[in-house]
Amino acid sequence: MGGTSRVTGWTIAGTVVISLSIGCLIFAHAFPYWQESEKSRDTGVPNIGLWNICFRKEGIPAPGWITDTLGKRFNRCYYMFERDLRTVRSKWIFKDWFIAVIFFATLGLILQPLAIIFNVLYYVRVCSPHLEYFLMAVSSLLNLINGFTVAIAIFVFGIMASRDRYWMPQPESNHLSYSWGVAAVVPVLSFIASMCHTVDFLRLKSYRDRNARAKIYARGEFARY
Repeated sequence: MGGTSRVTGWTIAGTVVISLSIGCLIFAHAFPYWQESEKSRDTGVPNIGLWNICFRKEGIPAPGWITDTLGKRFNRCYYMFERDLRTVRSKWIFKDWFIAVIFFATLGLILQPLAIIFNVLYYVRVCSPHLEYFLMAVSSLLNLINGFTVAIAIFVFGIMASRDRYWMPQPESNHLSYSWGVAAVVPVLSFIASMCHTVDFLRLKSYRDRNARAKIYARGEFARY
């Protein structure tokens, strides 16, 4: 690349944005506040996230449309796969659309770290200079896919959580909460990171193509990377 630096502002900006996106995804997965009930209306389920569901302290039974063979009253926050939820999990909480939300949100949590790994490989010069454009291309593609997958998750949850009357009690008394809001930022960050690394991919590929043409005439200035 002659005197041009391998690492530009686009490279660094893309990596920083990916790191922010990973942080947002971890936050969204960790806190059970994708949906929250209005403080003034007791729905029995104050808040729910991707992996946890919380019930009021006095305890509530499973909704009437669910056959709960144990007849248990739920009165605390539960991890979704706790034994106590086994009789109602598949019939009540894990609706098909909610499983899809978890799947796409978790897929995003896999793709983003992969993208950052390709960034690290670029920084440490893991491959030969004329192939480095490939690392940026993969990083850009992973971010683009991640943006769409997480967008699907937030749109499906945002629509179905308020429309499915056989999911959480009194859907009209519930609202989307801050964990969902943080997750909604992820597609924007992913698309920005994808743009940054697409610019880097095009830059590196142009150097590679110029280098290949230069070798036809002479080896030296243009071939140095």
